[in-house]
Amino acid sequence: MFIEAKCCMCRCVRLPSYGKFTVDSCYGFDYLIDAEKIIDDLGNEIVFPETIFKLCFGNLGEWVTAYCPMSMDHTVYSIFLILHDTIPSLDEIKAYAKIKKVNYLQARKALIYKRNLLVSGDAYDIRNIILEKLNTFQIQYEIEPPYPYIELIRQQTSHLSGS
Repeated sequence: MFIEAKCCMCRCVRLPSYGKFTVDSCYGFDYLIDAEKIIDDLGNEIVFPETIFKLCFGNLGEWVTAYCPMSMDHTVYSIFLILHDTIPSLDEIKAYAKIKKVNYLQARKALIYKRNLLVSGDAYDIRNIILEKLNTFQIQYEIEPPYPYIELIRQQTSHLSGS
C-alpha cells in the first residue's frame, strides 16, 4: 500500500558549505520561518537559513506528488550483528559500540553470541541505521523480518559512492 505525499522541490545549483548534495539534482524541502529544511544525499536533515538556501538551490516552489511505501509500513524490524568468528573483529566491536552508544570495552564484552541484536525500529529507522552507521563498517548483519527496502538502500549507496 502506498501513501501520497506532496512536497516542494528544488534543484541544487551550487554546493553549500555543509551537507552532501549533487549539483543539478532535485531535492524535496520544507519551508520553515526564515529557513528551509532539506534532506541531503546521505539522508541527513539539514536546515539552511533562507539566504544560503536561495544561493544554493533554484527552481523553488515546484510541487510534486510522490508515493512512499515506507510511510505506511508499521512493521518493527530488528538488525542483528553476525560475528564472523568466535572473537569479535574490531569493525564488529566498533559497529556495536556506535549503534548501542557504548565504549569499545563494553561492546566487546557484550558480543558473546554469534548473532547479537543491534537495534529494532520501523522502516525509516532501519534505513537510517544502515545508511548512516552500518555501511561504514565491514560487518555482516541480518534484518528480521525480511526488509523489503534493502535493494533500494543498496542502489542509493552505490549511487552515492559512484560505483
